[in-house]
Amino acid sequence: MVTGKKLLDMDVAEVERSLMTNLVSHFYTLKTFLPAIIRNGLGGTIVTVSSVIGEVGAAQLTDYAAAKAGLIALHKSLTAEMKADHPDIRTILVTPGQLSTPLFYGVQTPNAFLAPVVEPVEVAKEIINAIDNGRAEHIAMPFYARWMGWYNVLPVGIQQIVRWVAGVDTAMKSFVGRAGNELSGKNGVLIQGL
Repeated sequence: MVTGKKLLDMDVAEVERSLMTNLVSHFYTLKTFLPAIIRNGLGGTIVTVSSVIGEVGAAQLTDYAAAKAGLIALHKSLTAEMKADHPDIRTILVTPGQLSTPLFYGVQTPNAFLAPVVEPVEVAKEIINAIDNGRAEHIAMPFYARWMGWYNVLPVGIQQIVRWVAGVDTAMKSFVGRAGNELSGKNGVLIQGL
């Protein structure tokens, strides 16, 4: 869920709905299904889909960025717990850039070279490959998403230049979202966590 509004333009109900949908729902899902996965004794894989925005933030995405950052922290803490108590349960963190879904309809990526739009099917293929091969890993797409950890250690002045070149803080100006999306007969696909 994306409101696409500046913080001061959102009411409390919108913030709560966004955080419940994008963050708290993951806790409910884990609390519901993880005990059964543990009981079955066969191991398993937990996939957490966050976003690059959870690592860098962006204008008009304060609620979304906060939730996605929370998912990254949830993943890291849960991974530590599973390694200690249930090492047969693997965890995968997925932090894609902008996906070609109705969720961000209308958003114009200002720099398609630095920040190309990712097709959901490509992300799904990577997730399935990691699960099939029994790997616990961090899937980050496109290429720039793999370097977000390094971005965050750059001096603030350089981070600001990179943000400006990539257009991360102006991309939402053309946001329409699901409400304005005309799919022309296509069916949209919703993947929890996107």
